[in-house]
Amino acid sequence: MSSTISLYLTYIFAVIALLASLTLYFQPTNKFYLKLFPFFLFIITILSFIIGYLFLKSKNNAILFNLFSTLGFCFYLFVLSQIIINKKIKKIIYLIFLAYPILEVYNIFSIHKMNEFTHLTYSLGCLLIVFFCIWYFFELFQLTYTINLSKDPDFWICCGLLFYYACNFPIFSLLNFLKTPSNIIIKNISVISNLLDVCLYSSFTIAFLCRVKIRKSI
Repeated sequence: MSSTISLYLTYIFAVIALLASLTLYFQPTNKFYLKLFPFFLFIITILSFIIGYLFLKSKNNAILFNLFSTLGFCFYLFVLSQIIINKKIKKIIYLIFLAYPILEVYNIFSIHKMNEFTHLTYSLGCLLIVFFCIWYFFELFQLTYTINLSKDPDFWICCGLLFYYACNFPIFSLLNFLKTPSNIIIKNISVISNLLDVCLYSSFTIAFLCRVKIRKSI
């Protein structure tokens, strides 16, 4: 699969997830963080369009990608802070939520340049999201009551985040050891990353629609 086709697939599934998120406003008793998803996905979709356009034109998109990834990490940390039950873990997530953007800015101006991908903080963000998603599943297994996971948005969101960042971590960590990666490596990483985006947006779409009741006509 070419990087162009995989990129278009990402756009399609991002728009589908965005449209599906709008149904949250017509569903009763939704959590506050769910209602923030349409705004987040709208911004993310626009940024991904611009990043993809610059990539296809072989122009540097590192600044926008750093903004894209930082915004994503901060939002997902906030979402996980709302999903996780343990109060101490919640406080830790809040502190990381405040510290991560500062660390990203420090990384840009002291270690990297403005037009370079900040792979160090990205790898750290991947590990943080994976850890807190695993913690969510740890809490899930300890519950004393049953939950219909197929109808639970938290479950689908955490599944998507865990799979996405667990797979992205080794891919982008590889860039730490490659000073000047070849165009073939960059294109292959782009294809894999785009396919992972498709999986993430698919899990979000399921999370948004899993509680929608479909009336059956006789």
